[in-house]
Amino acid sequence: MSSEELLYFGFCSFLLGVSLFCANVLLLKKQHRQIYWPLGLFFVAEAASSAPTILNTIGTGHGFDGLIKFLLPLNLPFSMMLAPLFWLYVRGLTTEGSFSDLRYKVLHAIPAIYGVCVAVLFLILPNSVYEALEAEETTDHALVPVIIFAIWALTILFYCQVGFYLVLIIRLLTSYNTRLKDLFSSTEHRELYWVWWISIVCACFLIFNVANVIVQLFGVHLLPTSVLEQPLVDVLVNTAVIWVLALWGFRQKPGLVRETTSDTRDEQPSVVLGQKYERSALSDEQAQRLARKIRAAMQNSLLYRDPNLSLWDLSKHIGVTSNYLSQTLNETIGSNFFDYVNRWRIEDAVERIENSEETVLAIAYDVGFNSKSSFYKAFKKQVGMTPSALRRSRTSNENVAVKIT
Repeated sequence: MSSEELLYFGFCSFLLGVSLFCANVLLLKKQHRQIYWPLGLFFVAEAASSAPTILNTIGTGHGFDGLIKFLLPLNLPFSMMLAPLFWLYVRGLTTEGSFSDLRYKVLHAIPAIYGVCVAVLFLILPNSVYEALEAEETTDHALVPVIIFAIWALTILFYCQVGFYLVLIIRLLTSYNTRLKDLFSSTEHRELYWVWWISIVCACFLIFNVANVIVQLFGVHLLPTSVLEQPLVDVLVNTAVIWVLALWGFRQKPGLVRETTSDTRDEQPSVVLGQKYERSALSDEQAQRLARKIRAAMQNSLLYRDPNLSLWDLSKHIGVTSNYLSQTLNETIGSNFFDYVNRWRIEDAVERIENSEETVLAIAYDVGFNSKSSFYKAFKKQVGMTPSALRRSRTSNENVAVKIT
């Protein structure tokens, strides 16, 4: 075994071990099972895809040839399960719906079913023909042209599938970021940057592999053939993705789930992603009255100074449903919850920066921000300059007005 083959075998073994461990832990989780089960099944599929490669490396010539022939084709349907399972996991993290709300469930399984059909074609081949195909030798068996066509079709379907689910995942993440700002005044610990990075890496990897397909189909050399035909590149990217999933998949909690308490049992559910307010019974006069209550809660009770303030906390304080509160913020006040609360925080911070000697960091935390970076970002967006620049402007009698609109 060459050093390159040994390295490839080592990465595959690592993937198998990590996948089996993660699958075992995730499938035993009881809380948020509809989120963690798809990820657990993703690791099962990854382990099933890696195991035949390892067995083929260590079992050839040791009496395992029959088992290898049976197991190698099985990685085809499992590979077709990876993209939809990851999408289901991201969907669970980013939406307020359940698996029962998923439409066209059976359609998501069609690529995997097709993978099973292709695997069956391999399994019914005579051993001599199977070995000839592995050795890339010509054979005149009737099933060979069918299998070659089926493999090419499966390859194209796999890349189309990955691209399709990447688009769905990006749409979920974009909508999720918008929804976070409707519900929370601070989003630092709920944003899924790591999922964004995985999506970007997978998109680049997809382009890389599509280039490889173009090379094989049309002979168009977009990248050096020595790079495109290097299996170690595939396993390195796969290892990086699996490692990030293993690190973050366990600790990541659904961002839109509210912990249930006795105070919220009778509250109407908040408006779900993308839903309008057409059926709301809130009149314009009631909305104006509610807008005044919201302002009073901020001005008199200083609720914005709570770094973990949520839409539900404010609705409980005012005594209205979160649905009505969200509608008033978006339609009457013209702002989402995140921006509205942070404007109050910045207005308070501006006054203290101009009239006190407190440090900028102390002011940032005191007015309700969770981090220095989020404070500076919001401050620069609203005021147009940094806190230090605003403080220096006092000496030159520059006035910076920050008002809540």
